Amino acid sequence: MTAQPLNAGKTPSFRTVLCASILLFLICAAFVKLVSPYPFEQNYSLISAAIRHWDFRAVPSDQPREFWGVSYVSALVAALTGLRDATALIAVSFFAYLTALFLSHRLWGATLTAWFLVVNWWWLESTVDGGSEPLFMALLLGAFLTVRSERWLLAAALASGATVVRPVGIFALIAIGIVLLARRDFKRLAIATAIGVGTGVVYVFPMVLIYGSPLAGVQAYQAQDWAGSSPITFPFVAIFKGALSTSGSVRLPLRILLGIWVLVVVAGLIRMATDRKFRKYSRDHEVEGIFLLLYAAFLLCYNADVWAWQHFPRFAIPLLPFLLLAFRDRLPASPPLLCGIALVSVICVILPKAGIHRVSEVVHSLVTTK
Repeated sequence: MTAQPLNAGKTPSFRTVLCASILLFLICAAFVKLVSPYPFEQNYSLISAAIRHWDFRAVPSDQPREFWGVSYVSALVAALTGLRDATALIAVSFFAYLTALFLSHRLWGATLTAWFLVVNWWWLESTVDGGSEPLFMALLLGAFLTVRSERWLLAAALASGATVVRPVGIFALIAIGIVLLARRDFKRLAIATAIGVGTGVVYVFPMVLIYGSPLAGVQAYQAQDWAGSSPITFPFVAIFKGALSTSGSVRLPLRILLGIWVLVVVAGLIRMATDRKFRKYSRDHEVEGIFLLLYAAFLLCYNADVWAWQHFPRFAIPLLPFLLLAFRDRLPASPPLLCGIALVSVICVILPKAGIHRVSEVVHSLVTTK
């Protein structure tokens, strides 16, 4: 008897993945709207409004800590459309979310993109909430795609944009620089470096005007997340300390999910290191391989106890395509399985915002309404 391949199943089309992504967003957004004011004001939308009016009195004093790239884009959209800043932020996140999925399809195909869509609930939640992850991933994947077509300067510009959305985008810029240096392409290296430095100067100039320091963001991270010390420590130390310190405040189901994600990332990294096909992939796509190495090392060594543990699935999002790629031969393209995982992700997005009792009430009212 011939064994059935592990990746058996009809490969989904990108149109199917796109429709599913829109449907998942609408389901979550509609349900959140039922249980809370939505879109809700949050730090990024407050910063967006402050940028438009150039009045930062309403912005919490710790907010250089969150890089403002997504708020600048949101402020531009709000100014052009007249939308509320909170609504503009959701619009930016939603379209960046769709763009990132399209780029993932161009890079790795529909099956991997379908798994990328559903397997990490924080990817969906960041879109529904208006987080920085969708725009960051759109810019990061755009940089990877343009590198493949040898458009190095555009890739540097996209990686620079990703860096002002989330500072870990610097690893993509470093990867581009290392590859250009190894190729002795000094002209492109010089221009790419100038793009990165120029983007940084433009970004920190308002920080100097508002907070009096070009390193206001780094200083805020150091004071609050890193306890005044280094941003990195020994691997797993901060994750372990965060798990211990929050054991009494984090519910058991979430602790289990967080633990599973740590194990998945570790297993994926081991698979990447030992799998001949993946090692060849990393050699063929050097920028992606170097970014992966740098980001994985940073993720496991990040010196922010509570954040390193409680936000581990969120921080793992940039690694997610590579984790899936490492297990690509074992990813079933099964619609029922993908739908089941999507349902779990939707539940993980909704429950923390409303609580199980409120969710039960809303579901009951929807079912009984004629």
